[in-house]
Amino acid sequence: MQRQIPVYEPATGEVLAYVPDMSINEVRDAVDKAYDALPRLQSIPAYERARLLMRVAQLIRGRREELARLLTREIGRPIKSTRLIIERTARIYELAAQELPHVLTGEFVPLEAYDYPPGNERRIAIVRREPIGVVGAITPFNFPPDSMAHKVAPALAMGNTVILKPSRYSPLTEGEIAKLIIEAGFPEGSIVVVTGDSSMIGDEFVNNPKVSLITFTGSSKVGLELASRAILNGKRVIMELGGSDAMIILEDADLNRAVQAATVGRFDYAGQFCNATKRVIVREEVYDEFVRRLTESVARLKIGDPLSEDTDVGPLISRDAVETMESFVNDALSRGGRVIYRAGKVPDRGFYYPPTILEAPYDARVWVEEVFGPVLPVAKVKSDDEAVEVANRTEYGLDASVFTRDFSRAYRLASRIKAGTVFINDTTRLRFDNLPFGGFKKSGIGRESVKDTMMEMSEVKVITYTL
Repeated sequence: MQRQIPVYEPATGEVLAYVPDMSINEVRDAVDKAYDALPRLQSIPAYERARLLMRVAQLIRGRREELARLLTREIGRPIKSTRLIIERTARIYELAAQELPHVLTGEFVPLEAYDYPPGNERRIAIVRREPIGVVGAITPFNFPPDSMAHKVAPALAMGNTVILKPSRYSPLTEGEIAKLIIEAGFPEGSIVVVTGDSSMIGDEFVNNPKVSLITFTGSSKVGLELASRAILNGKRVIMELGGSDAMIILEDADLNRAVQAATVGRFDYAGQFCNATKRVIVREEVYDEFVRRLTESVARLKIGDPLSEDTDVGPLISRDAVETMESFVNDALSRGGRVIYRAGKVPDRGFYYPPTILEAPYDARVWVEEVFGPVLPVAKVKSDDEAVEVANRTEYGLDASVFTRDFSRAYRLASRIKAGTVFINDTTRLRFDNLPFGGFKKSGIGRESVKDTMMEMSEVKVITYTL
């Protein structure tokens, strides 16, 4: 009998389902299946692959409510958010279909314009893109179907097959969508889902010569270690890693807007995002007023059952995550920090942690490490230069935001902040699916968007012809 892995429902702590704990041989068989499917997928004309992607989007929308409820149950994100995630997921498949003609459009190069090598007046060149092969995709627990879509839709569009490794916390929705991809008409083996020991599967992706590219979303520590070994084996990598996104609030900011952005940015899905607002840096002139308004805003959030239509903050993904949040807060307090606000009550059942706002010295873990939960440190600064210095005082550089009414001032600060995206007067919790997404420093390698990912998942070939 095959071993099974339990998937827990964060809101109750009870087992929701089981998935296979696959052996190394089963994972290798899955890679073989994806590799053997490459000729069948690549024999499908590009325009037909685009039609199949549109069909996938249609099938996802047809099961929106069912998929949203399943997603809420397996990751604990409120239902009003998971419905939007399922719609966004469908849209990513459509974007891949729409971008395909543009990405495949190559170049005709009249070599007679170049004097070297001799004889170019009799040569022409064509530059084209071809599929890279089997893509090993590793997705996180916090936004399973849309992260999956950002990896799978571009891969299938380009004619690559995919081995998909979902998080052990959230394999169910992705598994259902993988079935819809085959139902839409993609050949068997175009996408194969593997579940089991993460280290073993990651090692197989790195070492198996049939895997050409690894795309990973998750922690910086795991991703960079995986990437370093993959590159040594000649594989392409796309790494979307951690973040400790800073929000800078200047003294001329619209404070109501800033408070709303900080509330959403930190406490949406209990703060379990790489691009959540994890640090707030406020000019001293407005610090006290901002903190007062932020406290009032966070106190209005409703904590509870994620299947309830009016819940704002649901559970964390696991009991370990709850204990990690407690250790962050205790560390801050032990270093002389103080709690500004902490929600008074959360459900006893499930993996809940109360939304917390605190002050802490800069050597506290909440300022140094990535905090994946509803704990928000705030700091007071005297100048714009100090604000930028504090924002950059991290090994991450994913997103950041600046709140001010002065665009020139905001632009100057944005140019100095080491982050992949800087939002002016908006939350860091935004992501535009066809703009480059990724970060500086340990926040990633490469950029992920529908178009950028399609280009990363293809090889450039030059074909020359002598007349």
